[in-house]
Order: sequence, then C-alpha cells, then structure tokens
Amino acid sequence: MEKTKQKLIDKLGKKGFDTEKKVNAIDMQVAFDNGLADEIGGILALQKAIKAHTVYAFLMDGSDSKPEKREAKHDRDDRGPGNDPEPYNCGG
Repeated sequence: MEKTKQKLIDKLGKKGFDTEKKVNAIDMQVAFDNGLADEIGGILALQKAIKAHTVYAFLMDGSDSKPEKREAKHDRDDRGPGNDPEPYNCGG
C-alpha cells in the first residue's frame, strides 16, 4: 500500500471517519472543517472506490483485467429456413 494512502486512512480514522458511509459523507466543507483540505484528492478517489466496491484494489493499487469484448456476427442467413421472426400483428 502506498504511504500516502496509508496516511489518508490513518488521518480519516483519527478524525472519526471510520466507515464507508462516513467517508462518503465528506464534502469540501466537512474536509475543511476537519483539517482534511489537503487530502481532498485522496478522499475523492477513496469515495469513488467505495461506490464502485473496489476499496481493496484502491488500497493495493490493483486492478482486474477487463475481458476482451467480442462482437457476435449475425447474418440474416444465420437464422436458417423457417426461423424468420413473425411480423407484428396490430390486431386489425
């Protein structure tokens, strides 16, 4: 874990911000009032990680590789004979 993140977590804990809910409630005024104005960038990054459920990855500078998206090719002929969608009937 980076020392800056460790210091941020320690500082937040000492100021009473010891749950995700409390950390997410921090805004600019709350940060200023609690002597955390210099930490606002780290607080915003932590709030983003909390909302994305990636706190551990935030702390450890980790990330999951994203699977490669493959687009499926669908030709009209792929449906085969007799598999055409039925036309919508308006009931008329």
